[in-house]
Amino acid sequence: MKFSIISEIKKQKIPCLVVGLFESDKLSPAIKQLDTISEGWISQLIKKGEISTKLGDTTLLYQVPNLLVDKLLFVGCGKEADFNEKEYKQFVIKATGQIITKQISDVVFLLSDLNKSKGYQFARQLVEEVHQQVYRFDQFKVKKKQPAIALSSVKLAISGSKENIKQAKLGLEHGLAISSAINATKDLANLPPNICNAAYLAAQGQQLAKSHTSIKTTVVGEAGLKKLKMGAYLAVGEGSANESMMTIMEYQGAANKKAKPIVLVGKGLTFDSGGISIKPAAGMDEMKYDMCGAASVFGVMQAIAELKLPVNVTGVMAGCENMPGSKAYRPGDILTTMSGQTVEVMNTDAEGRLVLCDVLTYVERFNPEAVIDIATLTGACIVALGHHYTGVIANDDELAARLVTASKQASDKAWQLPMDDDFQKQIDSPFADMANAAGRDGGTITAGCFLARFTEKYQWAHLDIAGTAWKSGAAKGATGRPVAMLVQYLLNRVGKN
Repeated sequence: MKFSIISEIKKQKIPCLVVGLFESDKLSPAIKQLDTISEGWISQLIKKGEISTKLGDTTLLYQVPNLLVDKLLFVGCGKEADFNEKEYKQFVIKATGQIITKQISDVVFLLSDLNKSKGYQFARQLVEEVHQQVYRFDQFKVKKKQPAIALSSVKLAISGSKENIKQAKLGLEHGLAISSAINATKDLANLPPNICNAAYLAAQGQQLAKSHTSIKTTVVGEAGLKKLKMGAYLAVGEGSANESMMTIMEYQGAANKKAKPIVLVGKGLTFDSGGISIKPAAGMDEMKYDMCGAASVFGVMQAIAELKLPVNVTGVMAGCENMPGSKAYRPGDILTTMSGQTVEVMNTDAEGRLVLCDVLTYVERFNPEAVIDIATLTGACIVALGHHYTGVIANDDELAARLVTASKQASDKAWQLPMDDDFQKQIDSPFADMANAAGRDGGTITAGCFLARFTEKYQWAHLDIAGTAWKSGAAKGATGRPVAMLVQYLLNRVGKN
């Protein structure tokens, strides 16, 4: 699908023109111009109520008099005073839905009346939302129920100052890279666990390095994990026939190649049965999504390589599979982590933090500027924040604030949760330095407290994406979150927002 910015609609035939229509007694300049060409036909339809201005309502017209347009799609935008990013998103979603249904291949979005001085935001958001609407994961279907998407060309007609158009082009560039990264994340997460295991994640990381010379990928298998004394990480995968593998992707974009990197750590449980503390059968198929943290790290690494951001970033995908078996670790076991701290296993289904704690110790060697881990860690986060917000826990409030700000800018919502000594007491163990589970109360926070004990040497934030990484039910599938937020965070760090 090709996207481009145009400053005006030239006198040429347009297969489909999408126009936003506000609730107003007066026509906007662009619509007034179209109405004049059509000799008042459009205004007559509006007066008759045959074209709705209600937010999200669509009206598709064919063969409008005198217009070099095959189809004219009006989308209601509601009151102009209330029109912002949220309403604009609905405008794009509803328009794209009609375009897909009608199998339209070429379309021009007339944004001149909508964007004002928001060229960057509107261009980027349109690209991301269109990609979201046309995304399909049907590679395993022999008979595909849905027809192939016909849409191949999307033009954004944006007016205003040269600076606004320049910013729109930047928004388009960022939107394309982020959309591609989100789709890559979705594709990886939606794969079945009999295909996507730790070795598959490693292969994807190696392929990314082949595609981008700015990335160097290293894979550490179980032999290497043993040499590193990653006792907790290894224990989680002992019940599986699939080897645990840690994939390290190093991107060097900063002028100073020795500059401290931002480190991203993604939980990569390619399937989580719960182990000996086995999960209920209902919904267990969705535990293939327990590697969405790793998938999002992969997506972010792809995006920053495509954007050539001037920053050093190291991405780690902690690949593993948690299965029951004669070699599986047990409740009651005491594990020695890479840091030397010991952990009493209370629940083998609290496995993500055991994998992450060793990786969080490992990344100390990179002398990081900051470390962010991303994990589908706790069901408690869904209880706290639903499926709307990613949970943020950090040992540095400034880092947390930057992430929350980026989440707002990217429309990829996140919320900071507290973390203090009162919660830390809940994970104390009478037999080891700590326990890997502390019951239901404050479950997301106590999981963060556990990880915090391995992050005292650097600035760190934890993103719990258990509620935001995928959807269940008829719309089951990965969302690609929080790729947009993390890329926005990195754009802000290098002043490219």
